[in-house]
Amino acid sequence: EYKTTIEANYGLTADWEIGIEAPYSWKELNGANANGIGDITLDTKYQFWGLNVPSAQYKASALLKVKLPTGKDSTTPRLGSGSTDVTAGLVTGYESRRWYWFSSGVYKANGEGSGNFTKGDRQSLNLVGGVRPVLTNYKEPDTVLMLELNWENAGRDDLAGVSVANTGGWELFVSPVIWWTYRQIAVRGGVQVSVANDLNGNQPATDFRGRAELVYHF
Repeated sequence: EYKTTIEANYGLTADWEIGIEAPYSWKELNGANANGIGDITLDTKYQFWGLNVPSAQYKASALLKVKLPTGKDSTTPRLGSGSTDVTAGLVTGYESRRWYWFSSGVYKANGEGSGNFTKGDRQSLNLVGGVRPVLTNYKEPDTVLMLELNWENAGRDDLAGVSVANTGGWELFVSPVIWWTYRQIAVRGGVQVSVANDLNGNQPATDFRGRAELVYHF
């Protein structure tokens, strides 16, 4: 599966942000191919606590996302889930000139899609540590190196009230990430490598995931 996403975020205030994500996917499954627009997500994040200390800041935020069934779920493989899903979570972190750390807990409640099919609800926990190896000035390129620990758990899928075999379970990933910025431009890239899992029944574990982002701040 390959996916490209256009994302736009707008700060209503210094603490409150809204956004939209619009994906386009290319998928292949057992020789069948499909591509097109996926499910669009609307999101918001509010920073409800912050503490400034010399050269650093602690902060905590709440987030809410609503994924809409805009992608086709009649193709093989499906481009969308056919359901409206809601995600809520809490994020806390620390930022200084040299060191970073973040943690988050997120719960995703999946609605029922077409054919009375419902994906299992998902939970994720994330721990992130980062360091800026070289302290630079604002007008100079800046690099931050991060290492993430990502745990994901999914409940069993449901079809017309009956649990689907070979679905659900948890996976643990280790993810090295690099974040490079130059003034208003940022490039972020990383790889998630699966290091442990306990999946229900007979299903393949994830090998790896790669992600690259290009960001421009207005």
